[in-house]
Order: sequence, then structure tokens, then C-alpha cells
Amino acid sequence: MAARRRGSPEVLAARAGRVAVVRDFLAVLTPGQLALLRENPWNPQHPETILSCLHTILQEEWDHHRFAVRDLDAIDSRS
Repeated sequence: MAARRRGSPEVLAARAGRVAVVRDFLAVLTPGQLALLRENPWNPQHPETILSCLHTILQEEWDHHRFAVRDLDAIDSRS
């Protein structure tokens, strides 16, 4: 079964929803909660702090931004 390709409006809407979830979480997060442990889905024997999870999310967001800018610059340079 082939996956249906999503259009830009659908992708942007899904992304906006995920950004809102993180924004809402950060709005109520206290400094004390950053040290709380959460189960690591990839390695349950080694829990991660909320701070570590946030670092991962923010690093991935930054990396995606860098790749998008790089790719858009490459497209622009060809036109």
C-alpha cells in the first residue's frame, strides 16, 4: 500500500500543531521539572530528564531549519 503524499498546507498545519504542543508545554514548565526523569522510548533502562528531551527537540528543530535554508539557497542559486 503506497502512502498518500501530503501537500504543503497539510504538512504546515501538522507542524503548527506540534509547535503549539511544545509551546504550551514550555508555558507551564517550571525549572524544577527540568530534572524530572522520563522513560526513554529507545532505551527504557536509561531514563532521560525533561531537559535532555527538550535539548533533543530543539537541536532537531535547529538542524531541520539549517537543512531547509541550505536547500532553499541551493534551489535559488540554480534559478
